Amino acid sequence: MLIEWRNQIVGDKIKAVTWNNYVRHLKALYNFGISQGLLNINRNPFNQLFIRESKRRKKTYSTEQLHKIDHILNNNVVLPDFLKPSWFVLAIIMTLRCTGIRRGQLVKLKISDVDLSNRTIYISPEINKNHDYHIVPISDSLYIHIERLITELKIRKQTDNCQLFNLNLFSRCSRRRGQPMSQNQLTHIFRHIF
Repeated sequence: MLIEWRNQIVGDKIKAVTWNNYVRHLKALYNFGISQGLLNINRNPFNQLFIRESKRRKKTYSTEQLHKIDHILNNNVVLPDFLKPSWFVLAIIMTLRCTGIRRGQLVKLKISDVDLSNRTIYISPEINKNHDYHIVPISDSLYIHIERLITELKIRKQTDNCQLFNLNLFSRCSRRRGQPMSQNQLTHIFRHIF
């Protein structure tokens, strides 16, 4: 009966990951009921009902797309206002490209997390998914972008405790002027870059 229900709703109405979430919770409830003697059954009906979840394709840019982005941002191509200033967007792209850090980590970085003299970026446990700290090297190709970013932040009198990547400080079209940059803003940049 449960298998019939699963076959009816998975695919058309819900995804496999949602089904597995339902099963996980119902299985826990039944296990509790069985162990406490609240249910008069010996075997949990939700055992062995998980289904294989398909893995989503990773969202990555091809080498050709990366070259196109570099060309657009380095050659004064006319850009929409939300992609200005282009040096800032290029700093974001190069940081993600050269360090492999996550978008959420990038948005939470502070100026104090960057050590230009040692060419490192410190990823604190508070912003790291696995709650470990990491020290990420700054490559030669990234260094010029981070150096310019920090110079521009100092011109705007930002303290070491301020957000490192904050489009709202530099963009003329931002509606969030004076506020920290959000991960949604970062996603918006990449959604509209092509």
